[in-house]
Amino acid sequence: MVIDKKELELILSRVPRFPMPRKDLEQYPTSSRIASYMLWIAYLKGDIEGCIVADLGCGTGILSLGALLLGASGVLCIDIDCSALTVAKHWIENYSTIGIEALCCDVTCISLREIDTVVMNPPFGVYRRGADILFLRKALEIAKRSVYSIHKFNPHSHKLITEVAKGADFDVEILSVDRMEIPQLYEEHVKRVHRFKVALYRFRKRW
Repeated sequence: MVIDKKELELILSRVPRFPMPRKDLEQYPTSSRIASYMLWIAYLKGDIEGCIVADLGCGTGILSLGALLLGASGVLCIDIDCSALTVAKHWIENYSTIGIEALCCDVTCISLREIDTVVMNPPFGVYRRGADILFLRKALEIAKRSVYSIHKFNPHSHKLITEVAKGADFDVEILSVDRMEIPQLYEEHVKRVHRFKVALYRFRKRW
């Protein structure tokens, strides 16, 4: 075993937050508890260790680092925000300089091969309507085996996500439904902490 789940969550809780979060990109910190759970399931299902993993919209690198700690043979960190990507790269290099590549670009414009698994916490589509689906379509396009992703949970979005996945020839599984907490980051946030329901999804390529 590369690392246990408790230690994984502890390390991921130390990942830096966005130095200057951008509302247009829907940047917010990912819960280390949720991130470690999703990655741990991916590890147990054989979708991390020894695999090439891409993290779409990696932010400051919480999922990228977790994948490396669980034995990914290579991780590609992709984000349109070059400053966040720099934070991610420098932080991850505290743990490993092997198998990390960083790409600063719009994830919807990339064309990649040899990606086994995609992990991501995409924009929820609150400020950019449909952004979550754009990320999902790209993930399903490039992943050879599996995609793990976090989405706001409601019946309408679940139906749409399922339709998109099945259209790309992927099976859909909800790993869990949980509560995400986002601190007060932007002007319109009136609560100190905003809580809402999310679903952790696994999409598996049909062979």
